[in-house]
Amino acid sequence: MLYSFVFTQHEPNYFIFNLTMPVNIAYFSALFYDIINHPAKRKFIAITTAINLLFYFINLAFIQGFFVLMTYSRTAMAVSLVIYSLLYFHEMLTSSTIENEINPTRNATFWIVTAIFFFYLCGTLTIIIWNYLAISNQFIGPLMTRIFGFLLYAMYIIGIIVHKTEDKQSIVS
Repeated sequence: MLYSFVFTQHEPNYFIFNLTMPVNIAYFSALFYDIINHPAKRKFIAITTAINLLFYFINLAFIQGFFVLMTYSRTAMAVSLVIYSLLYFHEMLTSSTIENEINPTRNATFWIVTAIFFFYLCGTLTIIIWNYLAISNQFIGPLMTRIFGFLLYAMYIIGIIVHKTEDKQSIVS
């Protein structure tokens, strides 16, 4: 943010967003790979992560470049994250493990995945119509982005607050 407002007098900082995108792809994919247990779903996550990273570098080098908002790569990442979230919800609903018998609203992972699901689903729909919003209404697009960001972090905070920790006595014994 300092770069955008101080050093460039409010010019776009898309390259910072683009620079962090492969980190986001790798981090979120690792998160879903860790919380999803089904081997076929984990394999799907690993393969789509590799494809997303490969597409990012192809898009960077040959299609959109580095100094514009890389909407193609962002959309591919977002679609993958929405699918990963659906895989998590499917596993949560169909698994018979003891872990899934716990109220999901008391589980931080549930809230984090729910936040990722809604943020990237809504954000992707916004990115799809971004050019229209930027030209016709410069207020709605940024407002929608702020609302989605607020919901994302609100769900993260809810997950942290309501997460029920294990009974300390059962850990000791």
